[in-house]
Amino acid sequence: MFFLKRFYDIKTVKAFLRCYSLSRKNHYEVLNLRKNCSDKEIKEAFIQMSKEFHPDKNKDVRAQEKFVRIVEAYNVLGKPSSRAHYDNMIEIETTGSSYVYRSHVAHNIRRNPQYSYYYESHARTSNRTTNENTNNNFYGVAGIKKLPNYVIIAMCTGVALIGVFLQVFVIRNLYIAQRKQAQEKSQRLAEELDKVRAAAQTNGNELQTRLLLDKIVAAANPTVATASLGQALANEKK
Repeated sequence: MFFLKRFYDIKTVKAFLRCYSLSRKNHYEVLNLRKNCSDKEIKEAFIQMSKEFHPDKNKDVRAQEKFVRIVEAYNVLGKPSSRAHYDNMIEIETTGSSYVYRSHVAHNIRRNPQYSYYYESHARTSNRTTNENTNNNFYGVAGIKKLPNYVIIAMCTGVALIGVFLQVFVIRNLYIAQRKQAQEKSQRLAEELDKVRAAAQTNGNELQTRLLLDKIVAAANPTVATASLGQALANEKK
């Protein structure tokens, strides 16, 4: 009799908990939404109702409790993985299973194949977030993302072209400077030649030839100057 009575007590408690769970509004009903609503509708309903029942604006005694339930509903329905998990739990609950809905499931369902898909989706999302953070700090500097290959190639090409332009600029300036020096030297030689011709007309060919030979001996290679002097003397004897 004792065990029979205890069995009925446990059954009564389970029935009471199930009735309480069914009587309590689910997250869709808290946000006044249909079960097949879109993510955009969930977000809009949360924004509207959180403004309406925010404790700072709504002084109703139950406004804070309502606001907490709105936030809790959005935390579950705002994420695709947690929403799918929640929908599955509602479906289990409405089919007459012995499970009772709780906002936080105490037992470990991670290894259950029925829910493994949601945990795998969450893991992929976490890995994607980690990879994005890694790409944002790829070069060791916060905020600098990993550059695509074509951007790196374009930057290298730009640096190479700048180097080529600099080389062309330097070579051009050197060429202009050397040409200017050559022109100035040619001009000085032309002026010197004009002076020699004018002096030759004034002093005569013989005296001018000697003056020219003295300049060659003083300014040029002695060996070349001696040969030129010998040639000049030979020409005078003829």
